[in-house]
Amino acid sequence: MMKMRENSYIRLLLAAAFAAALCLAAPAASAVSPYPVLAERAARYFDQKEWNQASAVYGLMLDERPEVAETYGRAIVANGMRADGPAQLHLMQRALDHHVPFDSVFSRVREYSFSLGKTNLYADFLLSLKEQYPWMKRTIDSYLLRYYTFRRNGTEMLRLSQTMLDGAPDNIDFLMLRARGYVYEGEFGRAMATYRRVLELQPDNYEALLALGNYHMECGQPAQALPLLERAYLLRPTPYVARLLGRHTSR
Repeated sequence: MMKMRENSYIRLLLAAAFAAALCLAAPAASAVSPYPVLAERAARYFDQKEWNQASAVYGLMLDERPEVAETYGRAIVANGMRADGPAQLHLMQRALDHHVPFDSVFSRVREYSFSLGKTNLYADFLLSLKEQYPWMKRTIDSYLLRYYTFRRNGTEMLRLSQTMLDGAPDNIDFLMLRARGYVYEGEFGRAMATYRRVLELQPDNYEALLALGNYHMECGQPAQALPLLERAYLLRPTPYVARLLGRHTSR
């Protein structure tokens, strides 16, 4: 009889302990908000520029859905606003670990940093990645080249376009950006030489035809300008090119 009572007492203790564990676990479980609630909260913190809170909530969202490029982009920008470079690099590594395409992350970082008027956050992030991931250097340089083109930074455009052309000397896009870099730096002779190289590779490149035609017209060289502008007009008969041609014939 004593043994039966002892067993019953032990079972009661175990049941009570189990019930207490359930009670303790319930508040912890309820403290984790559903994903849509987290997303709404994070967006509100981001819009209100409460970067610490935004970063924390984006971390919770990534714990639940680590494959969402949008969240990485916002989280990286939020941490950039906190000047937390290591956190940005950690997020990028986490995205790569979960097979999120890096260009998707880059595009989101660009979008959200530009929307805040903090375009330097995007460039600084890319520059930090070059040191962390040497294998990504050429890809990152191509993104930086486009960024500096947007900023009309001729010096950086020339530097990076040369880096890209070292590996692909006949790439039209890089040659065109190099020509624009020379224009922004006021080196018009070198710019026109680069446009001529473009036309050797792609005779119907409208931008190169128009740039060279304009240049020769402004230099008082209509005999050289007209064939280029006429070719440009055949490709794209715009009123602007028509006026350029008419300006010469009216003299």
